[in-house]
Amino acid sequence: MNNALKILVPAILLNGLTIVGLVLTERSGFAMAVLAGALLPVTISTISLGLFSQKKNLTFKQAQAFMLYSFMAKMILIGGWVVLMATSENVPLIPFISSLLINFLAWHMSEAYHIRPLLADVVSENMEKS
Repeated sequence: MNNALKILVPAILLNGLTIVGLVLTERSGFAMAVLAGALLPVTISTISLGLFSQKKNLTFKQAQAFMLYSFMAKMILIGGWVVLMATSENVPLIPFISSLLINFLAWHMSEAYHIRPLLADVVSENMEKS
């Protein structure tokens, strides 16, 4: 199984259990806010890690550029998502921002942890070529 998919399953389960708990306690507005906060960080990190793992024959500079552009795109998308949700009157902001922050930090750290072996492969391949 792809590394991106391996980390996706526990995150979906944890977020799903949180949402189910909120729905069962009749807090569906909070559940939607938690889902909205979790949706983008989970999706972006999984796509970014999946794309990086598919890249072959990257130089170290290319890998570094990919990670930098990926992070910049992540910041722009999350900023737009926050503005969109903040202007929506249907989403409670405190649970949304809390979920977004927790998921962003957790997924960013997980992505950094799982990208290290892939980056090590890039460095070792470049050292063998030179």
